[in-house]
Amino acid sequence: MIRALHLTTHLNTGGITTYINRLIEPLRRLDVEIQVLSSGGEITPEFVKRGAKIHELPIRTKSELHPKLYFAIPKIVKIIRREKIDLLHAHTRVTQVMSFWIQRLTGIPVVTTCHGFYKARIGRKLLPAWGDRAIAISDGVAESLVDLFGIPKSRISNIYNAVDIDDLDLAYHKHDSEQIRKNYGFKPKDPVLGVIARLVQDKGHEYLIRAIPGLQKRFPNIRVLIVGEGRQRMHLEALSKELGIQNHVIFTGNLTDITYAMAAMDIFVLPATWREGFGLSIIEAMTCGKPVVVTNIWALNTLIQNRITGLMIEPSQTEPIIQAVTELLTDSALKDRLIVAGREMVEKLFSIHRMAREIQALYQSVLVSRTQA
Repeated sequence: MIRALHLTTHLNTGGITTYINRLIEPLRRLDVEIQVLSSGGEITPEFVKRGAKIHELPIRTKSELHPKLYFAIPKIVKIIRREKIDLLHAHTRVTQVMSFWIQRLTGIPVVTTCHGFYKARIGRKLLPAWGDRAIAISDGVAESLVDLFGIPKSRISNIYNAVDIDDLDLAYHKHDSEQIRKNYGFKPKDPVLGVIARLVQDKGHEYLIRAIPGLQKRFPNIRVLIVGEGRQRMHLEALSKELGIQNHVIFTGNLTDITYAMAAMDIFVLPATWREGFGLSIIEAMTCGKPVVVTNIWALNTLIQNRITGLMIEPSQTEPIIQAVTELLTDSALKDRLIVAGREMVEKLFSIHRMAREIQALYQSVLVSRTQA
């Protein structure tokens, strides 16, 4: 049995929380016990339900120099010794730095996951804190770790993100799509576009919203579901009103169960304008049988084969969105081909069981290396 303590700043809705939560049961089947230390959050009951042991300390901050982090370190050391933890797995810059100091005190091995692209700030140069091994969630992230931070390739493991296909299927198919559409105020035959992403500028929501008036010329009842929260929400809501389409755009906020919104969607669109670490929501949409439209940026263009598993368009423009959505709404044969190929790709490459096996093998490798050192 390997006991791994995962560290993150909080357990609220988000990619890191989902990442850890999905690994609990598959890793347990591989004789790896996950415990989680964070400041807690709204998703904590889900972790408890899956059988993960939870430790809570007030470590939520964006500053790696905040005093409360250093007050927490002795308590974490006690947890490590009491629970006989074999390895730390850190998921944020703050917890990576904490793990660095904890390793200095205890000698415990450290694995980190790099969930996206990082800027080469002075703190990263003075105190890299990448651990014994760093997991890159995509090829692009791995390349940036080598090019920007000089991490040797031998210390980087490319382990792609994944979804729990069985869990998503179960959640998705229990929903009544017609009733959910009615709940959102949609009619049964209204075309519905959807996006699940933080409401920040890099995700490109503005271009999707600006595409709606053009789409209305052919599809007057078209609707948009925007799932997520972020600092751009007020701007995007104001833009919808400015364009006179506020009744066609629904902002749901964060959802614990994203399949609820998926069940109402016909097409999934992610119009991101800058590099994406992975694009997990795209894989989730494909799992749920949605055709996807994505922009030609890292790492989305490594996930999607244009016109085979999805439609790829140029970023920061509205016309390509209009053209791609129009094609999918008028060419049912193309739409069906993308749905089938997308699901097949997910099952082949992005299963949570594949991801768990690779992480378990990495843990074993790190532990052996530490023993031999």
